[in-house]
Amino acid sequence: MNHDVVTRCGGMQDRESLLTMKNLNTRKWSTPLIIGSGLVVAVSGVLMFFGLHNPIQLAHEWVGMVFAIAIGLHVLHHWGGFKKYFAQPMALSLVGSVALVSSAFIFLSFTDAGASPMMNIVMSIESSPVDEVAPLLNETPRSVVIRMEAAGFKVEGSADTILEIANANDREPRALMELLFSQKSS
Repeated sequence: MNHDVVTRCGGMQDRESLLTMKNLNTRKWSTPLIIGSGLVVAVSGVLMFFGLHNPIQLAHEWVGMVFAIAIGLHVLHHWGGFKKYFAQPMALSLVGSVALVSSAFIFLSFTDAGASPMMNIVMSIESSPVDEVAPLLNETPRSVVIRMEAAGFKVEGSADTILEIANANDREPRALMELLFSQKSS
């Protein structure tokens, strides 16, 4: 067996591992998959950054999973090259910096410090009962309940929160908020 072939395939030493990797032939499909999914994740990420979430967020998340799997297979296929590359201090510094900044954003997303003031307002309204939301709409609690029921939501009473009503109807709270805060038809 040619030693160069073994080294190029990630430094695998046994023939069975080499044949398994060769049979997978990840190069033919992992690189195009990484390019395609990477472009979708990049474009959808930019659109989401500027506030366009639906239906882009769903595509971003699912294609992102495909992207992650393709990257994992690509790394597996080229493990030897990755080991050499990450032996360089500059590469380790850059990867470490990106990981640190990403970790900070992830941490902030789990705290109130990471939430926008507008999102805090929306979450506060969602966790409030209809009795308290109605004055924001210049309506009575009863008229708000009637509007929700007319839109197909089952409502127990005006003491229920927006979140409770949405969950009880297997709907996202956002759908109910859009209904309540959209222009009322005359």
